[in-house]
Amino acid sequence: MESISSFAELTAHLTSVNCRKRMAVANAVDSHTLEAVLQAVDLGIVEAFLIGDVASIESPLLFEHNLSPFIHIIDRPEVLDATLEAVRMVKSGEADILMKGLVNTDVLLRAILDKEKGLLPPGNVLTYNAAMEIPKYHKLLFFSDPVVIPSPSLVQRTAMIKYAITTAQKFGIVKPKIALIHATEVANPKIHYMQDYLDIKEMWRNGDFGDVILDGPLDIFLALDKEAGAIKNIPTPVLGDADIIIFPNFECANTFYKGLSLFAGAEMGGLLQGLNNPVVLTSRSESVKSKFYSIAMACVLA
Repeated sequence: MESISSFAELTAHLTSVNCRKRMAVANAVDSHTLEAVLQAVDLGIVEAFLIGDVASIESPLLFEHNLSPFIHIIDRPEVLDATLEAVRMVKSGEADILMKGLVNTDVLLRAILDKEKGLLPPGNVLTYNAAMEIPKYHKLLFFSDPVVIPSPSLVQRTAMIKYAITTAQKFGIVKPKIALIHATEVANPKIHYMQDYLDIKEMWRNGDFGDVILDGPLDIFLALDKEAGAIKNIPTPVLGDADIIIFPNFECANTFYKGLSLFAGAEMGGLLQGLNNPVVLTSRSESVKSKFYSIAMACVLA
């Protein structure tokens, strides 16, 4: 498989394999979610189970599609009931992917983290991994974690890196390049997360992450811009070609992606990871494109 370097290439790949994934959508009543799901159905990449108030789901948008045989509506008017049913379907194997509709994130998280009925295996780390297509960057950029873990521990950072590596490899990236992001390339021991970075580099040298290239601390220029990075004259095997960037905390990651989305027209797709199945969790303010790209990412990983 050739490496996938854009969301257009991702969509083309999924349509070419002709394999629909079953997706349960919790409280699928908002227009952006419905539009993204219907796009995925039309392209042949998902079979959708829309769970929620049937009167709200059966909108003109759906009637325009004549209720495709790959769209199923399950009437659960209460948001919590709709969420629990979507999680149950994924847990039981009736669906491959879970998607958040018009549901508060805390409601969804409580359902997927339930020890008996949820989707998180014991000992796993729940985190968020995203891919971003940036107009001035030459390929998709994977990054963690802009949503879930405020200040990761070493164990959590290690899990974030391993999930991101697995995702990149599913996109055909044989030997991903990983940058541990900091404000500069100087390993300042007074920074509380710097020891984590040094420990992670030692783990990489010991082969704990497999066949990847990893370096840090690196600033954004060194990680993503060969020309600007070269001016610094800092030797790094990642120089300007990172596939994955790992941020110190979710404030940095969140500000990074929202700034690029707002001012540079970048598009993002993202998933909760560490669970038994991919979970599409996007903000209500995310665009239809972002929701669709998140669904497409989930189809690759499901």
